Amino acid sequence: MKKFFAVFALAGLCACGGMIKNENGSEFLTQLDAEPIGCTFLYKLESEVSVYDADDARRYLENRIADQARPGNAYWITSSRTRPNEWVIFGPERSFILVANVYDCPHPRSVRTAKNGGSATVAYPVDVVTTTCSGVNAYGQCQ
Repeated sequence: MKKFFAVFALAGLCACGGMIKNENGSEFLTQLDAEPIGCTFLYKLESEVSVYDADDARRYLENRIADQARPGNAYWITSSRTRPNEWVIFGPERSFILVANVYDCPHPRSVRTAKNGGSATVAYPVDVVTTTCSGVNAYGQCQ
């Protein structure tokens, strides 16, 4: 019985600690909802990562953009898809594949996009709240 509880406790702790953190200033990037107007296109970037959550996949993409030689300050995700991970026992069941266009915008917090008819939208960085797991309950969830 003790071994059974230890396996659930370990699985619960692993689930709590799998979040990808922002690095190298990636939290200051602006995510756009359509192609921007008045910005310079820099490059297209494709990232593939095996994570549990789509937000972690987006954060991984932002970290990859921040690590580039010309990081840019805004990006637009042009396509996203998942593919199943084969032969996975412990870990994510799928990989997220995101393709993004990276731009250099003169005013990244108020970018005009083609989606909203060219009117300016103000974008603010998203505050990411991180929690720490102080323990797990009988269902393997954080407390």
